[in-house]
Amino acid sequence: MFLRDYSMLRNLVNNKIFKIISVICLIFLFSGLSLFYYNKCNLYILHISILALFLNTFFMFLIFSVLFGITKDTFKSILILSIINTIYLIGNQIKIVYTDEPLVISDLLYLSASSEILDIISDTGINTLKIVIKPSICLILISGVLVFLSYIVKIKITSNKSRILLITSPIIILLFLNLRIEVTRNFILKNIFRIDSRRDYAAMTSNKKYFSEYGLFSGLYAQQLETRIIKPEGYNGKNISKIVSKQNNLNVEKTLGKPNIIVLFSESYFDISVVDEIKFNKQITKNIHKLRDEGISFKMISPSYGGISANVEFEFLTGASLMYFNNGYVPYMQLYTDDSYYNRPSIINELKNNGYKTKIVAYTSDKLFRCGNFYNYLKVDSKEYNVWVSDEHRKGQYVSDEYVVDNIINEFNNKEKDQKLFYMTLTMQSHMPYLKDKYDKYDIKIEESVLPKEMNDTMLSYAQGVYDTDLQLKRLYNYIKTLKEPTIIVFYGDHLPYLKTESGENIIEKLKYFNTDDFDLNIFRKYNTESLILANFDIKEKDTKYLGPDLLSAYVLNRMDIKLSDYYKWLYTTKDILPASNLYVSVDKNGKVYNTNKLSGNMKKMYDLRRSVQYKYFIAK
Repeated sequence: MFLRDYSMLRNLVNNKIFKIISVICLIFLFSGLSLFYYNKCNLYILHISILALFLNTFFMFLIFSVLFGITKDTFKSILILSIINTIYLIGNQIKIVYTDEPLVISDLLYLSASSEILDIISDTGINTLKIVIKPSICLILISGVLVFLSYIVKIKITSNKSRILLITSPIIILLFLNLRIEVTRNFILKNIFRIDSRRDYAAMTSNKKYFSEYGLFSGLYAQQLETRIIKPEGYNGKNISKIVSKQNNLNVEKTLGKPNIIVLFSESYFDISVVDEIKFNKQITKNIHKLRDEGISFKMISPSYGGISANVEFEFLTGASLMYFNNGYVPYMQLYTDDSYYNRPSIINELKNNGYKTKIVAYTSDKLFRCGNFYNYLKVDSKEYNVWVSDEHRKGQYVSDEYVVDNIINEFNNKEKDQKLFYMTLTMQSHMPYLKDKYDKYDIKIEESVLPKEMNDTMLSYAQGVYDTDLQLKRLYNYIKTLKEPTIIVFYGDHLPYLKTESGENIIEKLKYFNTDDFDLNIFRKYNTESLILANFDIKEKDTKYLGPDLLSAYVLNRMDIKLSDYYKWLYTTKDILPASNLYVSVDKNGKVYNTNKLSGNMKKMYDLRRSVQYKYFIAK
């Protein structure tokens, strides 16, 4: 009886139809595994939909088909697919630990700065391993079982015609799906990704939520399809030129004159005093609160959260907005790739045309975000990359804010007299990770808190960095007041910190300030940073309260007594209609918050016009 049953089982396994069905089921299980692993590790298991499973399976089959055509063996194809899937998902989980965002195709561009990225994450490597080790082992074991089953039911192919068909068919399908045909693109978005029927933001507020909706592989496709750079509807370059050139007679009071400019680009600065759950023994941002009355302060909407500082810097330096690029796009790496970008608009070009010398000082390498290449396109006169500084000039893992200010002061003490200087520097002290042992000693301590100890440790570590930033900005302001030449400081935070505990818990998700009943307000606060303009002379104008990094440079330039291009003059005229926006949220000049994808009236018209202007000046060849 046993031998007969075994013989029947063996015959079944050897049956070709059974094998084909089994292979199809295995591919389907691999698709489900990738969804389960990603969602389960991030508590999004309930978000898995039939659509996500179907789309993920569809793209998985396309990849499998190509592999099958190449290897001629289903077992080898599934083995390779398993390895690719496992590496991608583990790498994806590691990135989520540090950035709360999944891997995207453009992350391959970061390989050029891999050593620097490894240095940044080295302090938390053990903790990261603890977070991802269990689900990773689980993933590898389940994948191993599926690969073993694929060995039992493996199918081989010998026909060259069949192999060619297996390889070419999915490639043709993928090419068709990625063709820049608007009719096809709109049909797919409307009928498959349901862009018209979403109740939430048309562009999700993070790639993580986007991918949990559609799955990893189909999410990659949907994200780039929905927000790819396309020519705006009705675009006419000549008409745009006429619109921009009409701004020649702006009646703007030149209150800033022609000063030296110090731009202090502050890593992860956020006014932590708005958080109610924790109180410190000292006011963390005491000086900045006072300086708001002496200068001009703006509430800003950053294009980034928790990282990708280069995108904030890009907006300030060029006046372009990241809201017209997809989530995860980095213009430094993906846009500035050929010689046509030497003549694109920037604050550097404007100032050089008015006799300024320009210098940018970074405390990272020129390879990170390929910033060195970007600065070359801008034709910055002098670039300095202080990657390695001695321990005495470090505080925590990175260079101290005190040392950054020391360098600014040294530069201006030795500056050629009457030579106008634009000096921009990027700080690093407040960069993540925020661990209790980041600092040897603390100048502040927690007096009250309703948060658990691990969260308190993270908040204390971050707050020390903000406290030092506050002290050093005051010191720099006191210094410029001793200078005879008119000088201004443009201080701004690049993005909010990604406050994650040692065990991987996201504190932002627990704080009342970011979790009100108003969804749009929550998104605004997640991206709301601050800018402060200070001067060693009187600054009169204070009626503008909201500005994005993209309009901050236009504001400064138009308030200066210099010759300007039509582009920057036109940008200044947009500040009263659409002063601060990103891909998800916008505010008007009165501070009312809007969903960027649901703008109407003059704000919508300006949004569309800015898209066309940006296309002309930064995309069109």
